[in-house]
Amino acid sequence: MPVVAVSMQDNDLGELERLKYEGGFSNRSEVVRHALQLLLAEHRSLEDIRGEMTAVLTVSFAEDGKDRSCSRVQHDYNHLISAMMHAHTIGGGCIEVLVTRGDADDVRAFLRKLRSQKRVERVRVELFGED
Repeated sequence: MPVVAVSMQDNDLGELERLKYEGGFSNRSEVVRHALQLLLAEHRSLEDIRGEMTAVLTVSFAEDGKDRSCSRVQHDYNHLISAMMHAHTIGGGCIEVLVTRGDADDVRAFLRKLRSQKRVERVRVELFGED
């Protein structure tokens, strides 16, 4: 099996160790493989949708929060956003919940742009089907 090196913050490494122990995995590689399979399943589901769709994106930003680049991405895709909620987390970061509706190709492009932003730590996607 090929070996892949992954860089991560110390606190993420601690969480990886915790997941290994609490999840009953025999090593960290098993945890990472399991997480990758979940992400692949989400990606395949999202890629299969054609036409109009509704998705809720939960975006977690780094401790220093959202920057202009992130705001610009949201502005560029504002035609897809039908509702938005912004809140501050206990750890000093920000979280946003974006309800999107539009052409599946546009929603996928928006999601890719969001995920590529440096201050975005994580984006969770919940799909609500296609019209």
